Amino acid sequence: MDRATKTLITGALAVVAYDTVGATASRFLGIRYGVLALGSYAIYSAVAYQIAKESGTVSAVAAGAAIAFIDATLGWAISWAIGPGRPQTRVTPALVVGTILVVVFVGAIFGLAAAFIARKRPPRVDA
Repeated sequence: MDRATKTLITGALAVVAYDTVGATASRFLGIRYGVLALGSYAIYSAVAYQIAKESGTVSAVAAGAAIAFIDATLGWAISWAIGPGRPQTRVTPALVVGTILVVVFVGAIFGLAAAFIARKRPPRVDA
């Protein structure tokens, strides 16, 4: 298994764990659930940054979108089951699909930004 695949799997596990812990903290400690999106964005970015260094911009954008998709599907389902991920409005298939598409688009944008930063940073020189 190559490094990019390992990074993607690690990112997927991280975002699901983050959603689980975040939703639990939101429900039992009163942390505002919406604020937790910032941590998800950080995970999308970190994964995409690492993959950009290994595989380039297109792979980084795809990785950001993939991690966001996992966040918007499995992560949302976990948060919904715990409690704070439940929408306050009537849930329709269009709402679910629309939410997933928006989150995936946001993940792709974070992936592109992370790739841009990875390209602009000089390579690390180990002393």
